[in-house]
Amino acid sequence: MLIAIAAVLAIVFLGGHSAAVSPQLEQTEKLIKKDVTDEARRKQALDIVDQMKKTEKDSARESKKQTDSLADVLKDRQASADAIEAACQPLIANDAATADKLLDLRFELKSVLTRSEWGQVFPPPTTQPLD
Repeated sequence: MLIAIAAVLAIVFLGGHSAAVSPQLEQTEKLIKKDVTDEARRKQALDIVDQMKKTEKDSARESKKQTDSLADVLKDRQASADAIEAACQPLIANDAATADKLLDLRFELKSVLTRSEWGQVFPPPTTQPLD
């Protein structure tokens, strides 16, 4: 039972797969506006970013409902591990579906931008020398 609760808390508070593929969309939007000069491709790229934002908002709304449902199950001190796991499954499935959708949209965005633009919109992380 404690393992199930720990798993639930990890999912709820640490996020899941979708958090790993979700870029900083406001920054991405600014960089697209700044670095993509072709108007048609810029519009197409910004439309994709809008789809990504909508996907995140829809997922957050659904996760909130599922988290509330899970909280209701966890309020019952007699809830079985199976009941807790069953309440977790929609949350896990929603997160995986969101991650897949965001990843698909990111690949779609990559196909719209040139290699140079992609490098400007998503610069590689800077590395710090080890002391």
